[in-house]
This record gives sequence, structure tokens and C-alpha cells, in this order.
Amino acid sequence: MPVKTRHVDRSLFGNYLKKARENFEAVRDCIDNGRWNAAVMNAVHCGINACDAVTVFTIGLRHAGDRHEDAIALLQSLNLDTEVLSSKTRQLSRLLGVKNAAEYEERLMTGRDAQEAATSAERLLHWAEELLAS
Repeated sequence: MPVKTRHVDRSLFGNYLKKARENFEAVRDCIDNGRWNAAVMNAVHCGINACDAVTVFTIGLRHAGDRHEDAIALLQSLNLDTEVLSSKTRQLSRLLGVKNAAEYEERLMTGRDAQEAATSAERLLHWAEELLAS
């Protein structure tokens, strides 16, 4: 089954980067105030938006399907360093792995969950910022 995507004008990559930055600022605020669930949810959206910024800038597409795993496949399809892409897809995969639990399940997120999600989100955000600054 092909990855469902949406064409986005490449000049709009900065909008996704701005969303990622704002989500990450919210992650920090939530962690500072012990709001672990919100921290994880914002970290997930930070990572997704950072990756959208990269795919929009690189190929003018962003993931538009219901299966977030397809966002990983789209990221892997980019003509970028395979070792770096492997690392970034692992980070995105970690975030997507906690998305359902954070947003829909009865289990509450812990401070450790929030810290781990924040680390993955921050790495994706910094990667996107560095890649798109050049």
C-alpha cells in the first residue's frame, strides 16, 4: 500500500519548523511543571512537525495518512545520508510508539516517559534546523 502524502509548496517548510519549535517549547514548559502526559504529546507532535519540515523542504510532500508508520517510510525515502536517516527514523519511531498510550490509553505518562520523548523530539528538531539552515 503506497504512503499517503499531500503536496506542499516547498517554501512552506518553515511553517512546520515553527510548529515543531513551539511544540518543543511546550514540552519544556510541561516538564518544568510536571505535566508528563502533555509533555509526551507535545514531543510527539514536535517530532512529526520536524520531519514534515524536512520532507516538505526536500521533496515537497508531507505524510497525510492515518498510519503514522508511513511517515517513517516517507522519511526513509529521502535522498539523504542513510546512517543519519536510520537514526532519525528510530527517534521518530520511539515517539510514535508512545503516541497512542499518551493520547488514548488509560495509562499515565511518567517523568521518565516525558524525558525520553523530549530527548527524541529535541534531536529531531535540531537535525531539521541544521539540515534546513544549509
